[in-house]
Formats: sequence, C-alpha cells, structure tokens
Amino acid sequence: MKDRILSVMQHEGLTSARFAEIIGIQRSAMTHIMKGRNNPSFDVILKILSNFPDINTDWLIFGKGTMLKSQSQQNITQAQDSEPDLFKNMPIFSTESTVAPEKRPEIELKSPENPIKEIVIEELKSPEKITRKIDKIVIFYDDKTYDTFILEKTDGD
Repeated sequence: MKDRILSVMQHEGLTSARFAEIIGIQRSAMTHIMKGRNNPSFDVILKILSNFPDINTDWLIFGKGTMLKSQSQQNITQAQDSEPDLFKNMPIFSTESTVAPEKRPEIELKSPENPIKEIVIEELKSPEKITRKIDKIVIFYDDKTYDTFILEKTDGD
C-alpha cells in the first residue's frame, strides 16, 4: 500500500511532509508508513480518500483497477461499448398475469380457529402492570462526589 500512497503523492506533486499536512497526520507517522515500519491505519486511509476524492478506493486499498476514479469510469464505459448488449433485443415482460381470470385458482383465506392466536390476543388485552416506586435517587457529579436522596414513605405507599 505504501507504493500506492507514494503514487498518489507523485501524481499530486507533493512531498511526504506536505501530504501528511494535507491529510492531517504527523510527519513522523507518514515517514513510518513510507519506510514500511507501519502500515497505514484505517483512519489514515479514510483521510487520504476524503482529501483526494478522485482516488479510486479499490485501487488504494486492494490495488485493483486504476488510481483515478475517472480512469476507472472511462475503462468501464469503454468495456461496455465494446461488449455486445445481451439484453438489447429481449422482449419486455408484462407485469400482467398470463393466467386467464377464469382459470386462476381460488385461494381459501379462512382458516380454522387457532388456539395459539387466541392466547396471544388474550395476553395483549390484559397485560400485567408492574408498579414500581422510586425509593432512592443518587446524583453523581464530575468532581467524583455524589448526593443521595431517599424518598420518604407516605401512608399511601
């Protein structure tokens, strides 16, 4: 990948220091990448792609295709122009049914009683209500202190 990054730098006419400045990384990190000590992190790759939007992502990451997106698009267009269109003379299919209405099978939508369905409906109609009451509130502050508030019980509780 370092060779592809070097190709981007050469294409843009940038030094390693200027390239690092543009993508927003330390020059030392760029030096480590160029010398092969470190592989570029995902963050560095994203920074390259966001600062150089014409760079083909597949080329930069996997080495597939061409360096510039415009070149890749031209290659795809040229390939499409040189290949025969397999679907050019195909008939267009209709969304209408080919089965005549009188020959369509009737579907019975009614179903016998389903006891499982009834149980689910009953559970939905009468859910058990869980009543909970606040007993204590603890507030934590950013200076590592806290306050505890204990609620007083009333006769209704």
